[in-house]
Amino acid sequence: MGLQEKKAIKMVEDQYLVNYQKEINEIVGKELPITIHWDTFELEFIKFVPSVCLQRLTDSLKEVCKEDFAKEAVQEGIDGVEVFCIPDENAADNKELKIDGKVFKLTACWGGHHSGYYPDIAIKNFLEENL
Repeated sequence: MGLQEKKAIKMVEDQYLVNYQKEINEIVGKELPITIHWDTFELEFIKFVPSVCLQRLTDSLKEVCKEDFAKEAVQEGIDGVEVFCIPDENAADNKELKIDGKVFKLTACWGGHHSGYYPDIAIKNFLEENL
């Protein structure tokens, strides 16, 4: 990982990640740590983490957690979030949402063609079907 990537990551972490983390914790009603596996991101996709990944995750959790029983399901079923990026080529076929040991894992090309990442409705539907 080069200096450009490190600068881009620091900018996203300092300007966006803290606020998204706080908002998600408030929505869910508990600490839900977000781990972004930066080593899976190409430089050109790092800048899309706030708008294409974190905002969609936040919006989907807002929808899921509208009712108390649904919020409780999230609290009981998820203890953390991990984000991975895959190459844009074949991302539509290789993207994945899964809950593994109470960790919600989002794998997609965050910043490539729209078919390679998940809209908030798809994330919401996945959570509702798997919690």
